[in-house]
Amino acid sequence: MSQPDTPAIQVGTVAIAKRASGICHVGERCVCYEVYTLGGRPGYAFIFEKGAYDGFSPEDVDLFLRVTGTVCSTIAGYPFTNVGRLRRDFEQGRFAEAFPPRPPAPRIIAPS
Repeated sequence: MSQPDTPAIQVGTVAIAKRASGICHVGERCVCYEVYTLGGRPGYAFIFEKGAYDGFSPEDVDLFLRVTGTVCSTIAGYPFTNVGRLRRDFEQGRFAEAFPPRPPAPRIIAPS
């Protein structure tokens, strides 16, 4: 079960990977595209900013993701139908608003 301090997850919820897995790197952003029930238990499907996607149990969410509590309003109503459509939607920029460009890293200038 999710930790008490983990915000509720809905379609459009943004999270950040806190552990690397076969589908993501530490720090990679993702957004929930489907909330489902499997075997009577809740599940959450996320797509990552590089296009990989997977489903997570509440325990997996706690282990792998930091749920930000931010909901991307343009994705909140996403009508997931199948992974082929998900892939096409991703490639056509449907999830881009959840992954705005990151500011450039500050430049460190070494003393001369």
